[in-house]
Amino acid sequence: MDKQYPWKRAEDMEIDLADFLYRLCSKWKQLAVCALAAAFVLGGYGWIKGQDGTDTPTDPAGAGLTEEEGQAVTSAVQLAQEIDSLEAYLDGSILMKLDPYHKDRYIMVYSIDHANRQEIAKITESYLNFLCNGGAAGALQGYGSKDWEIDKSYLSELIYAYQKTYSSPYQVVVDGQADKSVFSESLFYVEVTGENAKMAEKMAMAIQVLLEEYAAGVKKEAGSHILTLISSETNCTADSGLQAQQHDKKALLATNKASLKTMTDAFGAAQTAAYEEATGKEGRQKELEKAASTGSMKRVIKYVIVGLMAGMFVYSAVFFGRYLFLDQIKSPEEIKRQYTFPVLGAILLEGSVGKYSRKLPGTKVQLLNRIRLSCNKQGVDRLCAASGGPFSVQERKCLEEIAQQLKSCGIDLAVVENVRTDVAVWDKLWETGTVILVCKIGATTHRMVDDMMGFYLENGITVAGAAVFM
Repeated sequence: MDKQYPWKRAEDMEIDLADFLYRLCSKWKQLAVCALAAAFVLGGYGWIKGQDGTDTPTDPAGAGLTEEEGQAVTSAVQLAQEIDSLEAYLDGSILMKLDPYHKDRYIMVYSIDHANRQEIAKITESYLNFLCNGGAAGALQGYGSKDWEIDKSYLSELIYAYQKTYSSPYQVVVDGQADKSVFSESLFYVEVTGENAKMAEKMAMAIQVLLEEYAAGVKKEAGSHILTLISSETNCTADSGLQAQQHDKKALLATNKASLKTMTDAFGAAQTAAYEEATGKEGRQKELEKAASTGSMKRVIKYVIVGLMAGMFVYSAVFFGRYLFLDQIKSPEEIKRQYTFPVLGAILLEGSVGKYSRKLPGTKVQLLNRIRLSCNKQGVDRLCAASGGPFSVQERKCLEEIAQQLKSCGIDLAVVENVRTDVAVWDKLWETGTVILVCKIGATTHRMVDDMMGFYLENGITVAGAAVFM
């Protein structure tokens, strides 16, 4: 037992963590308001900080370009256009998408017969020009098949015609005959490439029809002759030339992209703006602005989260400080741990809510009977229910009802308030000789209890126990 305060079990006050957490959670509205306020303040600070020019990775527009800077921009624009064209070609060209190790072809051999020796060259070149320089591709587009509804330039790559070196017009010199009466013949090859063998054959059949139609015009313009399909053959071969061509195009695209990136990375703000205006693309400036916008939003979200956590922490810290340093009695269990006198009962007033509202049924009846048993044990028939402060209307009414019921048991209970300040009641307490200490949770302080216990001890007044109002 402590020598200075014999009514105390321990001088140090213990913290009831469960009670603290309950009280903190019961203040969830205030906690939420504090957290939201902190989140709003810090979120606003993060947004303002994001608007700071020194924190935004954008390049301001320059005043103008020097001749050297302008030439650099022009070169970059030309290179960008070349890259776009090359990408479009690689994306649209069937030839660039073929497997060079399995190239499907359909080869046809045509013969030009009964042509005048002086006209054979014109006739042959007319067919080669039609096949190699886009005439056949244009006619093929209007042929009505969806298999080759592509750009004419890409379709022209799939059609190729040629003569072999030994296919020169056969020269026949007839002694004594005029040149006009001498006939010659010529051979030429037509090679059709397709995505697969079926497509190549289908295109070749269409070209056969187109050549027959075209022959009528050649006969009229270049001279009379007979066009005959001698033979045709399908073929799948490995084309090293095509493989090299594909490789060169892709390597050129990669090199150009790397060069363009090097050029644009070295640009200043004015050059970047001029380059973007010339190309019409979302260039470096747009990317920087997008990155800045994304970074600003992330910053605001980060500050909002930090604000929520900081607000909850600050409120919890302040609440803990009040809980720890305010000298109020917080629960009946705290009285049991801290003091030697017994807790006779806890009274939950009507209309009260909280963690004790469902745990303390019939508390007034329990308190009444424990007072009666204590009085019988100690042989006391007179005592006072004394409080260091004033009673509320409900508290006084409750104690008067208990006093009325105890009176029928031969026990006189007087209700006394303001013991610490009202000198007039001291004589009544001394005459009675026994008191019940009335404590109010959240209002009665440990200092008030110590003052009253010191007064009772000095004047030989016995404390039978404590009654607690929740």
